[in-house]
Amino acid sequence: MTPRSPLLARAVSTALVLAPVVMLAQRPMRPGGGVRMEPPRGVPVEPVPLPPLAMDTTTPEGAARAAQRRFELLRRNNLPTSHASRPGNCDEQVGRWCYWYDEKAPKAVELAVVSMGRDSLLRVLDSLAKIVPANRWIAGQRVRYFAESGRATDALAAARECRADGWWCGALAALSQHLLGNYVAADSGFRAVQGAMSERERCQWRDISLLIDDDTRQNYRSLPCGAERETFEDRVWWFSRTLYGLSGNDSRTEWNARQMMVRLYQDAPGAYQFGFDDDERELLLRFGWPRYWAKGPGDPRSGGFSIVSDEASPAYRYIPSGSVLANPALSDSAQWRLHLPPVIGRYAPPYAKRLLALEHQQALFRRGDSALLVMAYDVSGIPALAGAAQRRAAMTVTRGEQPAPHITRRNRAAVTDTMSVRGAWGSLLFSGEVWAPDSSIVARARYGVHPPYAVDTRVTVSDLLFYRPSGAPPGTAEEALALALPTERVRAAAPLGVYWETYGTDPQGEQIKLTVTVVREIEEGGFLRRRNQQLRLVRQATPVSVTVNDMTARGRTVSPRAVQLDISTLKKGAYIVQLEIEVAGQYPLRADHRIEIID
Repeated sequence: MTPRSPLLARAVSTALVLAPVVMLAQRPMRPGGGVRMEPPRGVPVEPVPLPPLAMDTTTPEGAARAAQRRFELLRRNNLPTSHASRPGNCDEQVGRWCYWYDEKAPKAVELAVVSMGRDSLLRVLDSLAKIVPANRWIAGQRVRYFAESGRATDALAAARECRADGWWCGALAALSQHLLGNYVAADSGFRAVQGAMSERERCQWRDISLLIDDDTRQNYRSLPCGAERETFEDRVWWFSRTLYGLSGNDSRTEWNARQMMVRLYQDAPGAYQFGFDDDERELLLRFGWPRYWAKGPGDPRSGGFSIVSDEASPAYRYIPSGSVLANPALSDSAQWRLHLPPVIGRYAPPYAKRLLALEHQQALFRRGDSALLVMAYDVSGIPALAGAAQRRAAMTVTRGEQPAPHITRRNRAAVTDTMSVRGAWGSLLFSGEVWAPDSSIVARARYGVHPPYAVDTRVTVSDLLFYRPSGAPPGTAEEALALALPTERVRAAAPLGVYWETYGTDPQGEQIKLTVTVVREIEEGGFLRRRNQQLRLVRQATPVSVTVNDMTARGRTVSPRAVQLDISTLKKGAYIVQLEIEVAGQYPLRADHRIEIID
């Protein structure tokens, strides 16, 4: 027998005493989320007897593998009972696996004996890592089991003690930074890791085919490995982010973390009965790695059981649909829904345990060749945000091609506030975001915005911005923003101010006709039908309509205007505020903005 060092002997001794001891105490159950079930194949419910070890335990890696194998048997012999009910149909059937998503299902929490067994395993791995710090397997499993224990800081320390050749240690460190929420460091680390790979290995690592829909996948696969494909991937990852205002790209680092977890599981399977295969790899890359395991129902004739696992939750659609990726600036809010089918992949951002709609109002104004986008928001109706010790807010606009975002951030955001950002004039993707890091609550609005329709016209018009009338009417967008309503829900008892700008008017002054009408929203027929209705017919049916023969501003090509509307006669419901501008020599211009009367 090969002589062993005292430190290795002690580590092996610790590894060999890991044995199943059932303890019944459990912690309270957590809510459910993504669930995957491996079907039974006659595995008995009673604890599985430990088979003879087939590896050489006289080497550090052999001792580590023996300890890891015994721990996973300990875990499997002490699985708690799953309380997740399998649906009639799986959301996804991947090989032998049934996957479904149910946030309301309770999670079965692991028994204390398993937690203690994992701690014992980590002590063994810690000891062996001191003997062979260059061993990839030991370094990787230390990080894996620290991560599984929720000890991301210890995982990073273990990664930094790794001395293996190549990019392995850097990838373990980047994985740990991702788990800690240090997304800038994680992104930088994974970039360095990919830079150390061969072109073929980097292409396989970055391949996002599993996460995109059929049409997008067809175009993606036509791109050869290299710069063009990587540019496409980076564009997809940019638009996939839950928060555009958050530093770093956590959607991309999550993908890199999953790729690393695949490699950690491939050579050291977990709690499942039949090892790690291509089907489990696909599920891990699409939905994340398991956080909890439990014993599910099996075939009563064989006395077996299935193994059920839960991924992190709540988990949202990972990659936007192909129609959004093709032209984000033309997307609407419905296309950014959290669970918009088909859900090909999911991601559970730890900072967004709840992702809610942001109460807000936004409008687009022209400034030469650029645009000024303004937003007023209100999160007072979300207690977790209103009462948070610190709120952050961001407002982002970007064109739909390669992202070149313009971002305004506030690290100490008010409950109700206004923001503005400059961008290119034209169709843009807008994202307004308010979140509280301590409460893991996010309020978000995301959709495409574009100037009111005007083609080949000298005179154009901005969006409409609603404000609270107070003293003299606002003469600039900045003055109107200071008075802007932080919502599109208004009370009929208060007057409604409407501000807009007209562009391209004759600096000598010219006659224009302005008509502002409040139209009841007609659900049947949709928005396009509303826009195409004849306004003069609508005016006969609505109690709020103002017509003014106006003279444009002299000495300027921009004419700001504001009117005050009495909406006290309007009943509760949804309305469209429509502006029509008639200028000699061109077709009428129109702009509109939806409001809702709440009492």
